[in-house]
Amino acid sequence: MKMNKKYFSNKWLIAGFFILLLSKCKVPYDPPIKSSATHYLVVEGYMNGNGVTSIKLSRTRNITSGDTAAYINETGAHVELQDQANNSYPLNEAGNGNYTGNFYLYAGNSYRVHIKTTDNKEYVSDFVPFKQSPAIDQVGWNLKDGGVQIFVNTHDPENKTIFYRWQYQETWEFHSQYYSTLKYNALDTTVIPRTTPVYQCWRSQNSTSILLGSSAKLKEDVINQAPMVYIPDHDKRISVLYSTLVTQYALDSSGYNYWTAMKANTENVGSIFDPQPNMTRGNIRCVSDPSETVIGYIGAGNSVQQRIFIRNADLPADWNLVPDCTEYLVPNIPDSLAFYFSNSSYVPYLQDRATGAYLSATGHCVDCTLTGSNVKPTFWP
Repeated sequence: MKMNKKYFSNKWLIAGFFILLLSKCKVPYDPPIKSSATHYLVVEGYMNGNGVTSIKLSRTRNITSGDTAAYINETGAHVELQDQANNSYPLNEAGNGNYTGNFYLYAGNSYRVHIKTTDNKEYVSDFVPFKQSPAIDQVGWNLKDGGVQIFVNTHDPENKTIFYRWQYQETWEFHSQYYSTLKYNALDTTVIPRTTPVYQCWRSQNSTSILLGSSAKLKEDVINQAPMVYIPDHDKRISVLYSTLVTQYALDSSGYNYWTAMKANTENVGSIFDPQPNMTRGNIRCVSDPSETVIGYIGAGNSVQQRIFIRNADLPADWNLVPDCTEYLVPNIPDSLAFYFSNSSYVPYLQDRATGAYLSATGHCVDCTLTGSNVKPTFWP
């Protein structure tokens, strides 16, 4: 019996030793970050033959421990489009590094971007062929995993496009939980009639993912149900009426390879099975200094668009959830009104006739302009 006790005692001692040894092996790894004083020029945009050409110029920034995620816009540059016949089409500076113009570009021609920055450096893109995008057959949607999946169908009957890229802009209408005709007047600590409605609002946002499609491995140039945006169940974006405007671009093979590499670098990272980040080179170079790195790819062609609307009534009946709206009855006393309403934590929406007190709720439940705009978009039904 004593031998068994000694045996088990030694066994636990050895196990404890290995546990302690393993715990000591877990040392936090803080990878060194190589900082560079160089701010590379980033060129983003598309030479659009049937709409607004928009070229965005910015600079890369250093990754440091005190990084504030500041965006470095390249302003004051001269930007123009050029064709192979030496015709130039200057763009206008629109602020924040954006340069825009509206030109009619011709199919069959090749175009490039020419840039001259304030430090007198010159940059040009390669001449790229004008690519006409085929029409979008359908922007549709279906229910998937409880949410809404929006997709695009398209095809090129001439089998010439092969490579596609999409962007989208979402717009949705939403309502406050309570309808308010009242607002707080801080000048004299009273509640007065509201002149600007805050019940019905709209909000928009642009896509941030790189959306690509290719029919290179198919017998026909057909794209079927390419996924665009996914909206999870109970999302407020489809609480009333929702819309997505999809823009489709035709790419050449070089442009498709560039955007595929960019997608791998920015989205498909995080596990050991994902592609490793690489230096993605586009079709833009510095004429003044050929050794300088420039980031970006500029294509040319006619883009096409299609819009879809989705109504809340088209979704399952339990899509909208009851919002978490804290309510409070505020006495009609100046000190109480100032306490609850001065910092917009609560917003009045109705006066109780019996007591004169004001029914109120948290701001986002009464005033939709806290997260949106009450100006109706021109395209809204």
